[in-house]
Amino acid sequence: MSAYLISIIFAAVILLIAVVVSLAIKFQGGANPKDPGKRRAWFWIFAILNPALFYVIAFFVMKPSNIRLRQEWIDSLLVATIIGFVVYIVLGFVLSKVFKNGKLGNWF
Repeated sequence: MSAYLISIIFAAVILLIAVVVSLAIKFQGGANPKDPGKRRAWFWIFAILNPALFYVIAFFVMKPSNIRLRQEWIDSLLVATIIGFVVYIVLGFVLSKVFKNGKLGNWF
């Protein structure tokens, strides 16, 4: 399986975890609720963790044992990490706009 596909799947899984965390944060009433800031912060924490965790896991766990294939894997790994980050941000933005009146609407 290519690094690019694994990166996209990993980004989708991390985004799903961000959705679950955002939905778990309760609404706060009052004039100055802090729950939108908490949801936004968790979204961006996962945005930072996504490429970092993917790169570390892919580099140390999934790299091939063949020397030639390993070099190709490492070369494509950086691009795949960036693609995964962009996919996470774009899908998060889309979800934020689709559910703009819900808990996910606080991400952006």
